[in-house]
Amino acid sequence: MNEKVLIICESIYHGNTHKLAVAMARKLNCRLITCEQAISENIQQYKIIGLGSGIYFTSHHPKLFNIVSRMENMQKAFLFSTHGRPFLGKYHESLKLALSKQGVTIIGEFSCRGYDCTGPYIIVGGGNKGKPNEKDQKKVAKFVARLLPEYSKNTDVVQNGNNIEIHYDECIGCGKCKTICPMKVFDIKNKKPIVINENDCIHCSLCKEQCPSQAIVIQHSWKEAIAIAKRHSKKNSL
Repeated sequence: MNEKVLIICESIYHGNTHKLAVAMARKLNCRLITCEQAISENIQQYKIIGLGSGIYFTSHHPKLFNIVSRMENMQKAFLFSTHGRPFLGKYHESLKLALSKQGVTIIGEFSCRGYDCTGPYIIVGGGNKGKPNEKDQKKVAKFVARLLPEYSKNTDVVQNGNNIEIHYDECIGCGKCKTICPMKVFDIKNKKPIVINENDCIHCSLCKEQCPSQAIVIQHSWKEAIAIAKRHSKKNSL
């Protein structure tokens, strides 16, 4: 586990920004925590901290500003967010100013649209439906890979031709993947998960998203995605 980088995310609305944070944490092999968890952490021990939330009205979540006040001027930060409006505007400016006053160097920022069901969007059942999507998550992973190549790990290629890859050096053996998988793809052996029926996997990515140590990678080509759809097309239920 990368002990130089920490990601702090406050995602309280539809979990939009959390999706970005998970993608970055997986790429950087680092911890992802909430602002509340960060209160009891010694965040000064980290060289680089990623700070992100949804944009609430015109700025990041207020809790992030409390975190900034505890950072030191030798640290660096990158910012990320999701926003409802079709343009970014200056939504990052308030947090950037707070970091600047603290003497923290900002090394990059990322933002994309997120599902929004406020204001006029209520009439149509929400705007930016499905956002951020898988494409956005890949973009933010590439963003941190370019920003911090020395901490980036390869999550784009699955080894040995398998669609599911488990990084056992990072797995903590919690068994959450077995519990959460709707298709019973995993079993536990010697306190570690093993894949017992990969063909039943529907690539819902619940195991990957819920893995606390980002130890699971699921990948497929477009041809494999079609094959997966065909395999499951005749099923009526789980």
